[in-house]
Amino acid sequence: METLLPFAYLTILLVTLGCMVLCDWRWKLAFFLDARRATILSIVVVVAFLVWDGLGIATGSFFRGGSDYMTGIILAPEMPVEEPLFLFFLTYLTINLTSGARLLLNAATRKEQNA
Repeated sequence: METLLPFAYLTILLVTLGCMVLCDWRWKLAFFLDARRATILSIVVVVAFLVWDGLGIATGSFFRGGSDYMTGIILAPEMPVEEPLFLFFLTYLTINLTSGARLLLNAATRKEQNA
């Protein structure tokens, strides 16, 4: 079991990302609504976050903490492989939440108009 410990964080990220995909599929929130727009938005936001991380790393504000739960694979100095995946997860979660909120608000508005 100890050999799997370094993959715990990556596994949790992948499982929760899978949950985001299921929510998106069920309610057509992001990629299942408009794949092109969601892809462009995700790429732009993740790249912006990676630039932000790069600036934080360059100024010494951000650093990679040691953890037994991370793979130890480093993409760049102080940039673990899990970081871009986490940033994509945050982006996808935000798209899903804002799209879901819009759907709920639109449904409530339609309900009021029909009452």
